[in-house]
Amino acid sequence: MDDCWRYKCRNCGNFFRDYHAACSACWAQGQLLPVPHRSRADIDSQPGVASAREIGRMTWAEVEQNACPGLILGAGALVDMEGGAGAGKSTLAGRVADSICGPALLVSAEESIGPSLASRLERCAIKRPDFYVVTRASVDHVVGLAKSVRAVVLVIDSIQEAVWRADDLRHVLEVVPSLDLLIAVLQVNKQGAPLGRNEFAHEADVRIHCEAMRWRLIKSRYQSISDVGGMVLPVRDGTPRE
Repeated sequence: MDDCWRYKCRNCGNFFRDYHAACSACWAQGQLLPVPHRSRADIDSQPGVASAREIGRMTWAEVEQNACPGLILGAGALVDMEGGAGAGKSTLAGRVADSICGPALLVSAEESIGPSLASRLERCAIKRPDFYVVTRASVDHVVGLAKSVRAVVLVIDSIQEAVWRADDLRHVLEVVPSLDLLIAVLQVNKQGAPLGRNEFAHEADVRIHCEAMRWRLIKSRYQSISDVGGMVLPVRDGTPRE
């Protein structure tokens, strides 16, 4: 999140630099709230260092996942999962992370550790002991934890609530050697665009749009996006799970 965005409309989710009595996007009165800020992270001063062999692996290797048939992900990829409330983006992010072999770390900025989060993990059948969850964590804390558990996949849910910037995401991939994949969950406005600025969409290697518990590929550096998509949750006995 760029620090110049100081207010957010509680009604439609759009961001603004200055306070206005009415939101210019949805015209709701008195709905602009201050956006939280964070201090510059220590990670910002850490250079990304890798060997030629590691860079080659990030460039060409494919991340094996079985949650989304037909979706190709390259090692070192930044994946945006976008959608409105209840569209299935958080569920899909959890399923993809769980389907990758190796420790996973979920930064749950929207839900605290409790019954609601437990229910979502249960719907995704996520039960393994090396799937870690952290809430209310700073960028530096997340980087330290990801390094300590040697996470291969990291999920930030959601970027807006965690108050992370687009360059934070790419930098985390550079300074956490074990990471193969970083999944950023993004809220969208009524027009379907990510809330805030467009740096997230431009920075992403892969963009997935979720709607009504279905997903479709809208951008990829690794494959054609034509007709790539499916159900957020797998079908059982001919009936999609909800």
